[in-house]
Amino acid sequence: MDIEFNDDEMVIPDNPSIGYVEGEGIGPEITKSMIDVVNSALELAYSGGKSIEWKKILIGNEAYEKYGKYIPDESIEEIKKSVITMKSTLNMLPDKDDINILLRKKLGLYTNLRKVKYFPGIPVIIKTFENLNITVIRDSLNVEISLNYSSDNTQELIKFLSENYDININPDSTIRMTAQSRYRVRKIAKKAAEYYIKNRMNKITIVYNNLNYEFSDWCMDEFKKYQGKINFETIEVQDFIKNLLPKPESYDMVILDSSLSRPILSFLLYVVNVEYGGSFGDNIALFEAIQSSSPDDAGYDVADPLSFIMSGAMMLRYIGWDHAADIIENAINQSFIDNKVPRDFAERENVTPVKCSEFSQEIIKRMRA
Repeated sequence: MDIEFNDDEMVIPDNPSIGYVEGEGIGPEITKSMIDVVNSALELAYSGGKSIEWKKILIGNEAYEKYGKYIPDESIEEIKKSVITMKSTLNMLPDKDDINILLRKKLGLYTNLRKVKYFPGIPVIIKTFENLNITVIRDSLNVEISLNYSSDNTQELIKFLSENYDININPDSTIRMTAQSRYRVRKIAKKAAEYYIKNRMNKITIVYNNLNYEFSDWCMDEFKKYQGKINFETIEVQDFIKNLLPKPESYDMVILDSSLSRPILSFLLYVVNVEYGGSFGDNIALFEAIQSSSPDDAGYDVADPLSFIMSGAMMLRYIGWDHAADIIENAINQSFIDNKVPRDFAERENVTPVKCSEFSQEIIKRMRA
C-alpha cells in the first residue's frame, strides 16, 4: 500500500510500498543483503503483522537501456510516489557528473543526514572515539563554486570586486566561494528539529565558522519555533573539535555550516570509517548506501553491505518501526564482537572476512539467537 499524508504527517500502513534502486557495481549484492536483513527483522519483530512491499525503480544504466535517460522522469515520479526509497550504489555518468547529486537536485532533497558511529572491535587511533555515535545534518547539495585563474570570468570578477568593493585579489588567483542560502538553512534546521523530536535526541549542536556567523542565527531563528521541544546550543568550530576529541559522547546531533561539513565529516570517517544515512526533502526520503559502486568487485561477493543495512535500519526508525531497527543494530553489534565482519573491517581486525551474502546471514542468525 502507498504511504499517504494527513496534515503533513506520514500515515504508514502495515505493508507499505517502499522503492529501491538496485544500483550498479556492487549495488545488486548489497541491496539483496539489505532487503534480506530488513525482511527478517520485520518477521521476527512483528510475526508477520508488518512487512514491506519492495518496488524496484530504475536509475542509472538500467534506466538508460529502457528509457534512454540515466534519470528518467518516470523514475522520478515513482520515487516521489513511494515517499521512501532505498538507493544503492551508482556509477558516475559517462561525462563524469555525479549522478547522486543530480538525483538529489531533481528530487529537491535539500537535507543530508549522516550517522557516524563506532562498532565493537574496530581499532581507532583516538581511543575516546569508541564512544562516538553522532548524527550530522548538512546541506545535501554541492554549494562550492570554483573559478580557475585562467578563466575570463575569473578576471572579470576580480576586476569587479576591486572596483566596487575595494577587494584586491592577484589576477593569477583561483577563486573559490561557498554559497549559503538563508532559506535553505532554515529548511534544513526544520528537518533537524523534526529528526530530533522523532528520535528523542539529547541536543542539537550548531557548529559554525566565524566567516559565516549568520549560519547559527538562521538556525536559531527556526529552532525558536520549537521552544520547549528541543534543546540546542551553538559552538564555533575550533571549540567543537577541542571538545569532541576528549568527549565525543557529548555530541549526538550536529548541524553544520556548508563550509565545515566536508572537513568535519572526513575527519570523523578517518577515525571511525562507518557512515550511513540519507537525503530528505519535503515529504520524500532517499536512504543511501554511502560507498563507491566498486565495479571491479562486482560479482565476487566481497562487498561490504554494512552501510546500506544500517541505512535500512534508519529507514525503519523513520517509519516508526523501532523494534525491528533495534533487532538489526543489536545483531550487527554482536557480529562485530564475534569477528564476523566484511572484508573492509577484517583487514583492520586481522581476522578472516566473511562474504557479502554471509555477513547478512550472520546478522540474521544473531537476530534469531
